[in-house]
Amino acid sequence: MNFFRQISTTMLAAVALVAMAVGCAKPATGDYAELEDQSLRAWMDKNYPGWESNPDVKRTDDGVYILWMERSSLPAPADTIVKEGNWVRIDYTGRRLNGDIFYTRNAEVAKIQGTYSRRTHYVDDFVYLYADNSLLPKGTFQALTNMKVGDMTRVIMPSGMYKGSTGYNETNVGYNGQWGVDGSVPVIIDSLTIREVSEDPITLENRLVNNYAADRWRLNEADTISKGLYMQLMTPAPFKRDSVIKAGSTDSLLTCYYKGYFLDGFVFDSNIDSVQMRAWGEVVNEGPMEWNMKESQMIEGFKAACVRACYGDRLRVVFTSAYGYGISGSAARSVTQSTNDDSSDAMLEYYNYLNYYNYMNNMYGGGYGGYGGYGYGGYYNDYYSSYYNPYYNYYGNSSSSDEESGSLEDDKEEAKVTITTEILPFTPLVFEIWVCANNGSQTDPDHNSE
Repeated sequence: MNFFRQISTTMLAAVALVAMAVGCAKPATGDYAELEDQSLRAWMDKNYPGWESNPDVKRTDDGVYILWMERSSLPAPADTIVKEGNWVRIDYTGRRLNGDIFYTRNAEVAKIQGTYSRRTHYVDDFVYLYADNSLLPKGTFQALTNMKVGDMTRVIMPSGMYKGSTGYNETNVGYNGQWGVDGSVPVIIDSLTIREVSEDPITLENRLVNNYAADRWRLNEADTISKGLYMQLMTPAPFKRDSVIKAGSTDSLLTCYYKGYFLDGFVFDSNIDSVQMRAWGEVVNEGPMEWNMKESQMIEGFKAACVRACYGDRLRVVFTSAYGYGISGSAARSVTQSTNDDSSDAMLEYYNYLNYYNYMNNMYGGGYGGYGGYGYGGYYNDYYSSYYNPYYNYYGNSSSSDEESGSLEDDKEEAKVTITTEILPFTPLVFEIWVCANNGSQTDPDHNSE
């Protein structure tokens, strides 16, 4: 795909006229939606004369214009229009009406616009096509459900079909280093492309993890701790292995260094100085992590490895999102805030839960009535229950405490972050973990040099 297609001078001029027209309008008036519609019609008439009879242009009943930039040439079955209930991997760039980019998933575009971040994983988005998905703009949903795999479209939509009067705040875009866009103005979703369609991302993800363990670590499914989770002791192993978890103990303090990355090797988290410098060009988290394993919560894949660890161990573990951040993923943070602040990220993940719970219910209902009649449903309901229920309990019960909020990270009091990496839905994770010898909390040069 060419991400550097430029909007023509004529188009920019027309867009500027539209921007001035809607910019002078008062969103509170009842005529605002009508004014937006008239402005966008004028824009279409100027830039796409005869668009109403053009087979590469479609206007929906809600005033969304879908313009095909490229048509898919893929053979069947990819040459079918995607439907609600599919998961789609998509690429796109969001523009303001003056042509400025406010959102991109392409690293080269981000570098040009000055929003590039080394903490951002510039990959295609993975979204659930569901009409009531609160994180998927209605205009984008309408465009995607008119497209095929390989299609590229430009979508022009009124503000009511994007983010309405609230707009898209730059501190809450879910993707690092992006600019925001004001509310109550039309937007352009440019170069919208469907890369992949999946009706069963859980099975797809398990296959990715199995292949990774086999190709990189020479492990097979018989080596799993549980379905979709592999752990391996790395060399050199300590001569004498003493378990971190002590029988009958009231707590178990684990002190460790770690590196977390995606299957493609992109590092999303680490507390090792040299790893941080190589990955992000700065040290953002110094010293070993001290984790009380009996009190603080942690994502299940990391915990599953650590409860099997011994002092001095070097471990690596790879697992599906069921043991990580589930089918809601984890939103990026791009402002300094406390990790105990549930008001933004936790709420976002809760809305994700509500959206995607419908998918899980439909595809993986309980027992042999579940997906494909193979009994996936009962398994996967249990698989994900420990992830979903804390969010439900927290937001459904006003008396719930912070400990019940479902935080999947180490509960660090007043820990400050400036930027973290977005983790998409259904994303497998890999961790390498160095458990400090004798559980010492001192900096360990041997570990920190990794």
